[in-house]
Amino acid sequence: MTPAWLLPLGVALELGALLAHLPELSWAAALAFVVYFLLFFRRLNPYPRWLGLATLAVLVAALWFARPEASLWPKLASSVAYYTSFLGALGLMQLLAQRLPQLRELHKALLSGSKVILYPRYVLAAGSIGSILNFGMMNLLCGTLSEHLKRYPLSAEQRRDGLRSVMVTTLRGFALVPLLAPTSVTIAIISREMPEQSWSTMVPYGAVAALMMIVVGWRRETTGLLALRDNIGDTSKADGMPQLLIGSLLGLGAIGLLASVTDLGASQAAMVLVPAGVISYLLWRERSPGQVLEEVTGNMVSMHNEMFIFGCAALLGGVLGAVAPLEEIAAWLAQEPKYNVLLAIGALFSTIVLAVLGLAPIVSLSLTAGLLAQLAHLGVPIMTPAVGLMCGFSLAMIFSPFGPSTLILSRYSGESPYRVAFGWNGRFVVSVMPLLLLLIFFTYLQQS
Repeated sequence: MTPAWLLPLGVALELGALLAHLPELSWAAALAFVVYFLLFFRRLNPYPRWLGLATLAVLVAALWFARPEASLWPKLASSVAYYTSFLGALGLMQLLAQRLPQLRELHKALLSGSKVILYPRYVLAAGSIGSILNFGMMNLLCGTLSEHLKRYPLSAEQRRDGLRSVMVTTLRGFALVPLLAPTSVTIAIISREMPEQSWSTMVPYGAVAALMMIVVGWRRETTGLLALRDNIGDTSKADGMPQLLIGSLLGLGAIGLLASVTDLGASQAAMVLVPAGVISYLLWRERSPGQVLEEVTGNMVSMHNEMFIFGCAALLGGVLGAVAPLEEIAAWLAQEPKYNVLLAIGALFSTIVLAVLGLAPIVSLSLTAGLLAQLAHLGVPIMTPAVGLMCGFSLAMIFSPFGPSTLILSRYSGESPYRVAFGWNGRFVVSVMPLLLLLIFFTYLQQS
């Protein structure tokens, strides 16, 4: 057996820590992840390797100059274990998706019906699937799109334009996940640092931001989707869509039920239920625990770049948050209410700019969430900067040429990541930014 089994072992230990409230299991999970990535560091992509070296440099500098307290290390280990496991656990949905024949008909179903709802339906479908599959949704929809278009006699130009229209719409849908989904890493970090800020309190503002983003992209992308549908000319009915919808609703309902009857948050409930459901289904279907373990391990290994990025980002954000004078900054910001809205605007723009420069948005998210936790401790309403952080993270996902979602689209489309990020989404980001700033100001007036 290769050391790859350390990945599912780490995820299992962290899920045990969530259920049993045993921090020692989180520390053991962090150790399993560290050993795995030390052994397989050379197999990571260039960007995760660069991020890993930068994280190590910051960690050494913090040890040498800041000399943080010993109590910091258990917290860092827990954060690394939690966020690495977050992606690994939810990513197991890919194994279930590969066995659902209804997904092969998904593009046919989404391209049918009224042209008025064509774009928002595609966006919301991508967001719904992305809330469960995370980055696996991008692989799923882009992969099935390529196979779907091969069934029709399209010209090279028609195929290229169709791929571009559907892929950019899919990416816009994925950007709604941080705003709406209880399984999003944005909600997970904010609610973990500030338990009083739950998904239910933040989702109304996220829904308004999502509506703004849908409206901005509606007219432009509908034209491309309609052209693809007309070029395909397939009016036959897609099979299995009601069953797929019912199954999705049952899954989300189970997550909500577990979160309501336990002390787990919605994100934590999803982390527990998704692996339990997927592994139970695989055991029932394959009747081979060995094969199931092999598939689970292989699935996590296929996502080890993203898992490593999340783990490094949690470590980097935690170290920077520990050595940065967050308490002093929070005390200064708490003096004047106007600083609250400035922090929200700063969170929006800094998350996007740093992502464009190559710093994973989760680092900005972790650091800013630590500052917000200090503000909340001082009694300052932090919903306004939390909204700015959510919106910034959402746009950073589609506007960074280094983001996993952009790299996935680049691979399937054959375009450079810079063209996907800036060419496909530049005008969209510039157009939606004023509306998001209005939402931030409205939130500030409502909360003040």
